[in-house]
Amino acid sequence: MVRGSRVYQGKGVTLLELLIVAALASILLALVFPSIRAGMATVSLRSSAQRIAAAAKFARDQAIYRQRAFELEIDKNAGTIAVVDTAGETRSFKISDTVRIGNILPLEPAGDSDIRRFLFSPDGSSVAFEITLENSRRRVQIATDPLTGFPKVTDL
Repeated sequence: MVRGSRVYQGKGVTLLELLIVAALASILLALVFPSIRAGMATVSLRSSAQRIAAAAKFARDQAIYRQRAFELEIDKNAGTIAVVDTAGETRSFKISDTVRIGNILPLEPAGDSDIRRFLFSPDGSSVAFEITLENSRRRVQIATDPLTGFPKVTDL
């Protein structure tokens, strides 16, 4: 452009350059977003598994400390986990909606129930159990060690 007698050279970007950058950013975002979403689902699954393991450890520790039985209650339909004191006190939480509770072992002798309870005795003993959590991409297992009673989370 000519302004008066001097030549003006503008500094900036053209509309075409701006459109190219916007198109490239859109393509990169479309490629990266599914990976981020899958990563968040994995984090949610692992977090839920760690919370269940912590609840089992809490129930065992409280049974030993308070010298009375505690129960770990798992409701498959509602997706809730609760630690229940024989005195009536309950602490519960809901797992993520993207996580599904799969198998719970050992199986119920009277059939498959949606609510499972595991008793922790004042001496720290309990029945060894395994809980499988899953989402659309992965599975993890929370299992108690039969000797120590401590829960461990493993990827399947």
